Amino acid sequence: MAEAVPRPPASVELEAALRSLGVADPAPCERWDGDGWVADWGGGVHAHDVYVLVMGARDHPGSVRLMLDDFTFEDVRTEHVGELVRRTFTGDARVTRRRALLSRQLVLEVRAGATEYSASVPGVCVDDLSTWARPLVTP
Repeated sequence: MAEAVPRPPASVELEAALRSLGVADPAPCERWDGDGWVADWGGGVHAHDVYVLVMGARDHPGSVRLMLDDFTFEDVRTEHVGELVRRTFTGDARVTRRRALLSRQLVLEVRAGATEYSASVPGVCVDDLSTWARPLVTP
């Protein structure tokens, strides 16, 4: 009999966050590849199509990479994954416009615990953002 592989805690956090947002089938698809793992989920959250991916490594269980559609958060503490997802999709986050050298970016900022996380995408056009991110844009 094969030994059961324990679920990554960040994937469990993601599932709990999606469930709290009213998602009917919040279980992410989990895959292990050697010492790394990926958990992803796609579906509707508050009438918006959303894709979420969390990835981590067995030897670094304290932090993960979290993607919310095109926004990629690096080095997210495992225990903050659920709160970061919940706060983003309940509108407790913001998207600001920033200039970086010769480019412009739209930056998603979310507080989870005592940490302020940010992820950016290139561009200035709000219409290029996912529909869930558009209402978060600040003037």
